[in-house]
Amino acid sequence: MLIKPEGITVGMGILSWKAPKTLSKTLETYADGDLFSLFDKRRILFQEMSEQDREVADAFGLAAEGTAANTGIFGGVKALLEGLECDYVLLLENDCPLIESHDESARQLSAALFDAEEFGIPVFRFRSLRQPGQDFATLEKFRRYFDDKVRPDSAPGAWLPRMRRALRPGKARRLQGIAAYATAEPERVFPAVFRRTDRGSLVTASPYLNWTNQSILVRRDWMLDKMLPYVEANPSSRRVNGFSDIEKELNRPWWRHQQIPVGLVPGLFTHERVDR
Repeated sequence: MLIKPEGITVGMGILSWKAPKTLSKTLETYADGDLFSLFDKRRILFQEMSEQDREVADAFGLAAEGTAANTGIFGGVKALLEGLECDYVLLLENDCPLIESHDESARQLSAALFDAEEFGIPVFRFRSLRQPGQDFATLEKFRRYFDDKVRPDSAPGAWLPRMRRALRPGKARRLQGIAAYATAEPERVFPAVFRRTDRGSLVTASPYLNWTNQSILVRRDWMLDKMLPYVEANPSSRRVNGFSDIEKELNRPWWRHQQIPVGLVPGLFTHERVDR
């Protein structure tokens, strides 16, 4: 059972583009884990919606909404948020299957909502810390800089991470937040970077952890009023299929200078794509 702060509503938004097999497998995990019941509102948005997309949505009792043309991740996220009038929205993509039980999902979501309200944390990561899944190269980058910190047994090569930190201190600082994925107690390894709430959530800040679109709970008004306007006003020349993907616009010095609190829970979702 989801326990929420009084008066708070939470929605679920799923973005999908040309991946019916992946989406079907992902939604099957949500149905098996009774995930949909935890949210006040649910919405799935298809980019370049096809008849197959409609069939997948129908199979899981979801209303199919979509666009005739691809509007990119920025356009899709904005449309999802505008259509979900809730205080918080869990943003997911078609390749983010659930790997935890219904009870654990309710526990983590409840903890994040209460911590977000109590400590003013506008974004929480829900990608699994222990099973992040495909395409998580940042963990290997972290180990190149901090393996000696999180795996003391790797002493024979400990001079290499220390040398990298000395040569590139700015990059090392930006990677410290990834310690949450490399060790069970990142607050012990980096006490100035992490703290843990009484509900078990980890809290760091934007100087130490890049923005990600992967499985995040966001404060809706903060995202619509602050983050997306910044992205729109500061487009990156690096595009995905010709569109903004939000990550490239935010993962710049501006994000690192904001001192934005970022929360992490143990995580409910991994990353697994079937359609290629």
